[in-house]
This record gives sequence, C-alpha cells and structure tokens, in this order.
Amino acid sequence: MSRRTIARLGGALTATALLLATGCTTMSNDDGLPYDPQPMKVDAAKDLVRSQSSAIFDAAGLREANNGAPDAAPCDGVENGFRVRHFWSMYAPTADALKQTMDKLHQDLPAKGWKVLRFEPAKSEAKQLQLDVEHEKDHHTATIELLLPSTYKDASKWEKEARDSISVSVTSPCYTDPAYEVGA
Repeated sequence: MSRRTIARLGGALTATALLLATGCTTMSNDDGLPYDPQPMKVDAAKDLVRSQSSAIFDAAGLREANNGAPDAAPCDGVENGFRVRHFWSMYAPTADALKQTMDKLHQDLPAKGWKVLRFEPAKSEAKQLQLDVEHEKDHHTATIELLLPSTYKDASKWEKEARDSISVSVTSPCYTDPAYEVGA
C-alpha cells in the first residue's frame, strides 16, 4: 500500500470518527456539535431516515432484509434535540453474493449522493469489510458492514446460528423539535 493511500485512509478514519460522534461534518456551534441542528418533527426525521435506508437497499439490489423501525434518541446538550438511528440487515443466498453487494454499494452509492468515507476491514476481531458513507445533502451517515459468521474460527453458539448478512446502521444528524420526548 502506498504512503498516499495510507494517508488517505488515515484522513478517512478521522472523518469517520467525527461523523460517528456527531452525525455531520460542518462547523461547530455552542452545543459542541460541529453544526447547528435544524428543526424537524420526529416523524418527518424518521421518514427521512427510512427513505435513506430504502435508497441503500435499492442500490444493493438484494431482495431480502429485516426492516427494524427507526428510533429517535436524545442529542446530548441540545435542548429538544434528537437524532434518528435505523439498524437493519440484508441477506443474499451466498457469502460471495454479499461480498459482491458490498463492492456494488461502494461503486454505486456515490452516484446517489453518498460520499464514501471509508471502505476497508472493520476494527472488529473478524475484520470484515466495512463501508462508511455520508449523504452529501442531508448529512445522514451510514455504516454498512459485511458479517459472515459462517467464516468465523471458533464461532460462539450465537454466531453459529446467525445468518451471513450485511448490517446497516443509518444515523441522522441532530434535529430539534419542541414536542420531542424521549422514547417518542
């Protein structure tokens, strides 16, 4: 790997850490966030995150997914602030099909408004492929990770029972809604 590639990866890792901590990459405000949270109703924010998840699923070209519901959680230090997270997984008939899907997402998501921040092995014990992206317009972030428990050495009972999949986590930036209540 060239020094230039290593430097790029280091920069991408730094950007990813910032994104995962904040949900966005713009300037800082008094709340400690690197951006000013925009007003949005919780239901509208959930719909937007659901739409972003659907765009990723459509780009993957797979047919099967579990579709958990988006959930709102408080933004620390922001009055009436919340962000929405949506965790879900998608499946293919084979591990090779899932690997091809990761490559497809890496190639196709930029044309759909997503900026690739990271595409490399995850920092997990399994070190399976991870793709981190940020939507350039809405500043949602997504972590997309290839999970292949069928390939794990010394897999736990739980891992042996799990299906090979691609795990997706879509997170909104912080929004504000005076009517927001924890658990809404």
